[in-house]
Amino acid sequence: MGRYGNKAIFLTLAVLLAATVVRADTLVDLPYRIGGDGRVSTDVFVDGQGPFSFILDTASSRTMLFEHLRQTLGLAPSEAGMLKVYAMNNIGTAVPVKPRELRLADQDIRDLTLGVLPDDVHPPEGEKGADGILGMDALSHYFLVMDHDALRVRLMDPATLGTDVYRGWPSAELTPYRAKDMDVTLWWLRAKFGNQTVTALMDLGSGITMLNWIAAEKLGIHRSSFDKLPVPQDLRDALGTLEPVVTVKGLTITMAERTFPAQTVIVANAAVFRYFGLDNKAAAIIGPAMLRYNSLAIDFNKRRLYIGPTSKAALADAPS
Repeated sequence: MGRYGNKAIFLTLAVLLAATVVRADTLVDLPYRIGGDGRVSTDVFVDGQGPFSFILDTASSRTMLFEHLRQTLGLAPSEAGMLKVYAMNNIGTAVPVKPRELRLADQDIRDLTLGVLPDDVHPPEGEKGADGILGMDALSHYFLVMDHDALRVRLMDPATLGTDVYRGWPSAELTPYRAKDMDVTLWWLRAKFGNQTVTALMDLGSGITMLNWIAAEKLGIHRSSFDKLPVPQDLRDALGTLEPVVTVKGLTITMAERTFPAQTVIVANAAVFRYFGLDNKAAAIIGPAMLRYNSLAIDFNKRRLYIGPTSKAALADAPS
């Protein structure tokens, strides 16, 4: 066959072996959807039934079911007592249930105690409400990749070479924060809003980006200018605050060495800031809406958030 034929065979084998390594590194490969509220959801099977739509939520330490799915699955409470859970507007309780398994593609996740929440009664117009929330108890052992060009979420073994390509992206350190009296571990990073550095919660389960009023004042947005404006009741209920709520457009945010211009941000002293001792310092919540045109990866073990390049295809479809 000659040396060129042998070389071709060698190269073909090398490509096939490389493809095999990538498949071995990727334990879960699923489509994901970006809802009208900016939240990201994917497909989960529970006890062999599904697929059900679960929101990816890095700010929820526990995976949750909504009540209608508990009824569909016929799950009874798994233990006495209630689980303590937090939301943007209050701290509440949830009934504990323990399904046999959650399945993400071919990956089985067992021995999780889930909380049951009231149904998601206000999904975006024209969209079906979520069936559950996929929390950190199901995600933290993996290297998570969200590929915005392919709209695929991948869970990878963090120790394998397949993750190296993502580690070359600009990154930011994630700092774990354990909430007092709650089974919640959150992930914080440093971000710049305008020219001000702010402690920001990375919350893939939140459809918004939010600043508290201390951070807004540092940017020259003065609460006193809005004290007399009425706050709609639905916002009061959603955010757990009677204080002014303002929408700011055109703000530049810098995170992990990437700049995101023309961002829309809500300014509010939401109750969630108070729960985590951030009501006396400049703080923010960063949801997936800001990153909806970028791929990203998260290594929970090494505590790094990696932000990939902006998707040209996604930008082409973006509203002008």
